Amino acid sequence: MIPYSINIPSVIERYNVPLLNVSGEVQNNIQLFDDGDGYLIGNLALQQGYSPYRNINSSPSDIDYQLLAKAGLLLATEGKSAEVVLTTGFPYTTFELFKQQAVNFYTPRDIFIEYNSDTFTTNEHKRMQVTVRHIEVVPEIIGCIDAIRKGPVAETDDFFVVSLGYGTCETGLSLNGGLVGRTCMSISGLRYAVNNLQSELSRSNNLGMKNEHVINQNFQGGSIVVDRRKKDLTDIRRNQLYSYYKEVISPTLKKTFTDNDFDKAGKLYLVGGGALYTDLADCFRNEFEGILDVIVPPEPSYMASVGYCLKSYQRCGNVNEAVGLDIGNAYTVISKLSAVQNSQV
Repeated sequence: MIPYSINIPSVIERYNVPLLNVSGEVQNNIQLFDDGDGYLIGNLALQQGYSPYRNINSSPSDIDYQLLAKAGLLLATEGKSAEVVLTTGFPYTTFELFKQQAVNFYTPRDIFIEYNSDTFTTNEHKRMQVTVRHIEVVPEIIGCIDAIRKGPVAETDDFFVVSLGYGTCETGLSLNGGLVGRTCMSISGLRYAVNNLQSELSRSNNLGMKNEHVINQNFQGGSIVVDRRKKDLTDIRRNQLYSYYKEVISPTLKKTFTDNDFDKAGKLYLVGGGALYTDLADCFRNEFEGILDVIVPPEPSYMASVGYCLKSYQRCGNVNEAVGLDIGNAYTVISKLSAVQNSQV
């Protein structure tokens, strides 16, 4: 039972100009409307906008969170009015603060989404309705653990998990009896390395209107165009990732995981978008060589969303769509399972 997952960059930009001749896959062409204003979402904001943004660790009461949530539901239901069971989550640092706000946002049950159904010629506005039959909000690390234990990996042993996100890095120890609470920490995420790279570049280059979300795209791609010249970033990125690990991650792990914990678990799962950086994963392997098997599962950046979706599926009942929605600071990941399809397999 493997959920279907897609992602979009977690950025928006206010944009009221009609779009023309913009075509492609739906997830690349999202324009939503709120209170009379149009907003480009995700890849469309990066392609058509001037300075796409998202407030880091924004709350469910903020417009950027709400638009990304609606974009996720639009993609999950393929633009059709539907009923869903939804699970989402937050890092440990903001979970208690944002949990009730999220419940309040999703529990009017009927969420109306106004969107541009044709970005090529007509710019036709359509309105759809998503009915959230049940909403559950859990810590992000729980979603990751559920994906590792109940998804395709199907891990049965005890293990450590580190979720390397953009806004925060989450840690935990998962035993067969449950999560060890004292091992759950939220620390600075990859934003630490991205901002340091941006500062280093700005000392000798004019970065113009490039904000941190655009710089993060360059960070991922390993290059940047400045003054019409392409500059390779792989060496700078490697150094910044090493510094991030040495200055932020490693000291935290030394304080959080005890010798007794290492007696219990012999595996460390790296998940989140940061797990895709080989240079960063190698830092973990070098520190824990001979102590832990460091594992990067397939699609590590989807783990939280997949875990959320599997939790939704357990509560589906007669509702067709189980949805997991991970609204991250860099990417929003949408995972879904159809209860009807899986019952027929």
